[in-house]
Amino acid sequence: MKHLMLIGVLVMGTAHAIKYDTIYEQDLSAPAIKITQDDAGNWVEITTSQWQDTVQSDEGQKSFIYQLSFNYVEKTGYLRTYTTDMALVSEVKHPDGGGMASREEIMRSFEIFKQHPDIIKVLQQEQEPIKLFGGFGYADDEPGQSCYQGQRCVHVFAHTESKALVAHAIVKLSDQSVPYPDFDGLYNKKEE
Repeated sequence: MKHLMLIGVLVMGTAHAIKYDTIYEQDLSAPAIKITQDDAGNWVEITTSQWQDTVQSDEGQKSFIYQLSFNYVEKTGYLRTYTTDMALVSEVKHPDGGGMASREEIMRSFEIFKQHPDIIKVLQQEQEPIKLFGGFGYADDEPGQSCYQGQRCVHVFAHTESKALVAHAIVKLSDQSVPYPDFDGLYNKKEE
């Protein structure tokens, strides 16, 4: 009888395992063009997109290659312009630049999101598989706020087949934190 009671307590106290739905390639942004890392494997810079365009100049039509990058060490985005043989012509820095998050950045933001203790508590309550999406940029308006200029913050959302929104957080890729784990204030709302 003692053993049965102990087993019952252990089973009832076990946390519900979170089931995640498949993330399909077509639901993610494009892979990074280039990723540079330091000796420890941390991202230094990610080139998120590249395109070629022809412009009219004083010397006639010229073709250039443009790249958007985000430098995690400098905490700034770059728009770099190259000749077609990849000689650098110019670069413009902007802390909120760098283009959309790459596939690698989005996948990392999902992993950071899934590890946050407050978010885990919310997701464990769901019986259906959790679907994740996001990667849209987010920036705070005021200096001193977590996601002010140069922080590379993105939205991450969780939903299920029957619930449009289970969790919504802001993930800060610059330091791999979750400054806003309950972006919409959902977790403390009581069911009506």
